[in-house]
Amino acid sequence: MSTSAHQSIRHCLSMLSPFCPHPDHDAEGQRQFYIFIRGIYEDMLADPEAYCVFPAPYEEYMLKNRKRLEEMRGEKHHFSDSRESTLRNTFQQAIQFYAVFLWELGLSSLPEESAPGRIVLSQETHAEILQKMDKRHGSAWNTRRYQLLEQRGLRREDTKNRVYYWMDGAPRMIEGLLTLCKAKENKYKFMNYLRLDFKNAGSVPDMCDILSTLPDDSRDALTFLQKHAVPSLKLTGKLRPLRGITSDFPWKMEFSCRGKNVWSFYADSGMLKICLYFGGPDRISALADELLASDPALFAWYQAGFRQRLCKCPYNRAVRLGNIKRRICGLSNRMEMDHPAPTDLEKACLILKMLHFPAGN
Repeated sequence: MSTSAHQSIRHCLSMLSPFCPHPDHDAEGQRQFYIFIRGIYEDMLADPEAYCVFPAPYEEYMLKNRKRLEEMRGEKHHFSDSRESTLRNTFQQAIQFYAVFLWELGLSSLPEESAPGRIVLSQETHAEILQKMDKRHGSAWNTRRYQLLEQRGLRREDTKNRVYYWMDGAPRMIEGLLTLCKAKENKYKFMNYLRLDFKNAGSVPDMCDILSTLPDDSRDALTFLQKHAVPSLKLTGKLRPLRGITSDFPWKMEFSCRGKNVWSFYADSGMLKICLYFGGPDRISALADELLASDPALFAWYQAGFRQRLCKCPYNRAVRLGNIKRRICGLSNRMEMDHPAPTDLEKACLILKMLHFPAGN
C-alpha cells in the first residue's frame, strides 16, 4: 500500500544529496552519518509504523474529503483545511523526528576536546532540547522514538553536569553530524543538513546540485530554459531554502533581471512546474492582444496558462485574455506550466522574448 506518508518518505530519500564529502573534514565520519540517516528513511519506508509514523489517520480523512478539498484548492488557490494540515504535519514531523533530534543535539554540542567522537551537552541544554521535541505533533510516541535510536546504536551517558551521546559501531559518525551542525551560518544550513549535503556545508547549493535530484525529463527541461530563455538578459538565480524535505517542500528557484522575476520553477522527483512572470495584469492583457492578432495558435496556448483563481485575497483580480475575462491571483502575475513538453518550452521562450523585447523596441 502506498500512502501519502510513504510518498513523503520517498521524497526525503530523493531529495538527499549524492554522497560527496567536504574535503576539510573527516570523510569517514561524513560517510557514517550519511549511511545512518539514509538507513532510517529506507527502513521507515518499508515499515512506517515501526518508526511511529502512522499513515492511517490522514488517509482516512482524505478518503472522506479528497474531492471537496481538491475542488476548493483548485480554484481558491490559498484555500487550506486546518484538519488536513494538522494530520499531514503530524506524519511529516514524525518522519523527520530522528534527523531533527540529532540536529538539535549537534547544534548545541559543546567543544570539549576530552570527548572526541561525542556530543557534549549541559544538563540544562539537554532538557531544553527534549522539551522542544515534546512540542512537536505526535510527541506521545517520543519515548519509543528515542528507543529506536538506541537500538540503532545511539548511546547516552548522564553525569552531574553533562550529557554525552556517541554512536556504537560507527565511532566517527558524530564527526559527520558536527560537520553539518557546526558549519558556517547561512540560510541554507538546515537545508544542507537535511539533505546530507556535506559538499555545500557552509555554502549555497548550485543548479547542478538541484538537477542531480531530478528525473531526466525535468533536468532536460530546466537545462533548456537556462540556455534559451532570453539568453541576452543577464539573469540571477535565487534558490529558496527548504524548511523540510518531506513532500510539501519541492525545490523553488527564481531567475530575475534587475530585481524583477523573469521565470521560476518548482521541482522534485514527481513534479515540475515552470512559471513565467509578467509584473502586472496589464502586461498579461496587452500580450494576449498581440498574440491574438499575430498568432492565434500561440494565443490559445498562452490563454490556457492562466488558471482561474477564486481566492479572496486582496490580490485577486480579473485579466482580459482576448475576448474573455479570467480571475487570477495577481500576487505574482504569472502563467504556469506543469510538466511542460519540449514544444511548451519553445513557446515559453517565444513568450519571454516578446515580453522583454516587445515589437518596435
